[in-house]
Amino acid sequence: MMFANVYKEVDVPERVPLHARLRADLVAGRFAADDHLVETMIAELYGVSRTPVREALNRLEQEGLIVRAMRGFRIRSGSPEDVIEIYDVRIALERAAAESAASLRTELHLAELTQLHQQSIDAAGDPALSRALHSRFHEVLWDASQNVTLQSMLAALVARLRIFDRETRHRDDRAETGNEHAEILSALHERNATRAGVAVVAHLARTKQERLDTFVRDRVRLR
Repeated sequence: MMFANVYKEVDVPERVPLHARLRADLVAGRFAADDHLVETMIAELYGVSRTPVREALNRLEQEGLIVRAMRGFRIRSGSPEDVIEIYDVRIALERAAAESAASLRTELHLAELTQLHQQSIDAAGDPALSRALHSRFHEVLWDASQNVTLQSMLAALVARLRIFDRETRHRDDRAETGNEHAEILSALHERNATRAGVAVVAHLARTKQERLDTFVRDRVRLR
């Protein structure tokens, strides 16, 4: 199966590297799970030559987002065990990022995080927007760590989580997320690295448990 018609026009900024553009579209669900990602088709879709496409696909394979198929690549599917393993690694890395951010964040980082937190609260009636703001909050937190390696590793891990998890239905946890983000923000205001790390671990440990509960419910329902 090739790309559905809805994917023939991909609205992404031209200045963003192809690897990042393609990864963002994979995470956003702009390709179906059974689509074949073929060099020629991707090149035509994004208006580029096959060389950057080949490089982008190889990099996405290394990140665990796609796997080789009979024709090109396909989006990698993940088991519940895959999701939990990734969560465990993410928790360790994001704790390090939060602790570093508490010490190294700038006033600009703090202002952006505060604004994103408030916008997320204001978007209570729009779950999709709220989730997008939640994701952006974490990305700014990683940026505030001033550690490019951590940022890159976390971005790749979270992309895998979103791809594996995109068909899963989750409980509305915006209230809990708001309180947890407020605690992270407070720790960053104080430049308290220990408190920031503990707050991030508590937040991600809860969302990991939410995933576990969802997997159990789904398995029971299928029996």
